[in-house]
Amino acid sequence: MKKTILVLTCLITAAFSFCQTAMPKTISTGKILLSDGQKIIAASTISIDADLSNGMELHSSYTTENALEVKTSTDKNYTVTSTLTKLKVNFNMMGQATNYDSEKNEAPSSEVEKSFADRLNKPVDVILDNSTGQATLSQKKEKNEEVDNENPVDGMLKMFSESSDDGVVSGAFKLVPQGKNVGDQWADTTTEKDQKTIRTYTLKSVSGNDALIQLDIVTTANTKLDMQGMEFEIKTTTKTSGDITTDINTGLLKTKNTKSEITGSLQLMGQDVPISATVNTTNTYK
Repeated sequence: MKKTILVLTCLITAAFSFCQTAMPKTISTGKILLSDGQKIIAASTISIDADLSNGMELHSSYTTENALEVKTSTDKNYTVTSTLTKLKVNFNMMGQATNYDSEKNEAPSSEVEKSFADRLNKPVDVILDNSTGQATLSQKKEKNEEVDNENPVDGMLKMFSESSDDGVVSGAFKLVPQGKNVGDQWADTTTEKDQKTIRTYTLKSVSGNDALIQLDIVTTANTKLDMQGMEFEIKTTTKTSGDITTDINTGLLKTKNTKSEITGSLQLMGQDVPISATVNTTNTYK
């Protein structure tokens, strides 16, 4: 059972590496503006419904809350401390359920619960580029593959949410490029070894300091995995749509809501198995 859940976790992981006045208003922003000591609460809710063929279905939801605090600043970047303070997981696949609530499970007993609890209340420093919004860990963490393999549910959480500390910090900001007007579009593309992602942004409206941006993302992936002596080839296409509201003066997001539709196939021992999933995410920042 553990192997089956782990395989399916990796399968989905490969898919997912997302009122205006009549007069147009020119948007001009340059850098993310934060102050030393500033605190931000980043809250996220993710729901996943997946059809993994042969009657295998997955239904899960995750709720996380990270406390962000600006420690120091320079002309080019900020050092932001990210701390996971709350975590709630409901995971059900093939009749096997896993539930965890950090506010209730004060004394975790199972290995899965201990793995979740071990992530809580551990501050991690992240370097945030104030002109691009990109974030990197101040010190790289060593990947513990044995722990990851023991807790596939945790792997699902890391994949579908921006749950890494640098991902949480980077995901809290979005700059509108200088000179953009309502109705304008811009795009960016990232290409990794096995994955290509194209993001298209449309400035929908501006009200006061709030800019509403439509987000459309297409991700294609072709990944080969070797796990516990079993080799898989996974081909997926993920289409994501949603919207974000950002402060045009500071670059700090207020909300981000997206829906992703994933389709693809898993090739195992010469057979193609179709897969599909729907992922809904809601993020708020205060």
